[in-house]
Amino acid sequence: MNHGPLHRIFIAVDLDPALRGAVSELEGRLTEAGVRLRWIPAENLHFTVRFLGEITPAQVAQVKLAARAAAAETVPFRLTLHGVGAFPSLQQPRVVWIGVREGGEELAALSGRLDDALAGHRFPRENRPYEAHLTLARVRDRRLWRELVRALEVFHDATVGGQEVRSLSVMESHLRPGGARYVKVEEVTFGPTLKSPA
Repeated sequence: MNHGPLHRIFIAVDLDPALRGAVSELEGRLTEAGVRLRWIPAENLHFTVRFLGEITPAQVAQVKLAARAAAAETVPFRLTLHGVGAFPSLQQPRVVWIGVREGGEELAALSGRLDDALAGHRFPRENRPYEAHLTLARVRDRRLWRELVRALEVFHDATVGGQEVRSLSVMESHLRPGGARYVKVEEVTFGPTLKSPA
């Protein structure tokens, strides 16, 4: 049975232009410190709240409903980016990220509400606890580790900036040879939706 083309979907919190600029500035400082990485483009920076993978158009519609339900139960909150780190560890950095000082608990709670809403549409539950982080780059060459580890020690306590988070976005990822391109499918504002009178 053909369900139509599949869509690679995730749900995310977007960064505002000022915070994107602050992150780009930090990437520039890391580059000046000797870090030679291919940074994720500023327009692609976001906090992934849930990755769904390749799903059908009917499932995309269900994801939108789940995002609206989770957003309706969420109030705007402050998000502050602080500290540069790496997964799986600072000594073996394969993913470079910025951490969250303020707003991490709210992002985790939002992830939980989304998980509940998606489960109502028969999506499997997330089996790992949510860790709020903003991915800056993936490290594919171990020869870069030495300079990177030095820089991470310098920037591990850096404060980057903050913003108010007022919405959630359903995003589609288009994978291309030059890198992924993200398209916003729907943006949902936090708080209950006002219904127009009948």
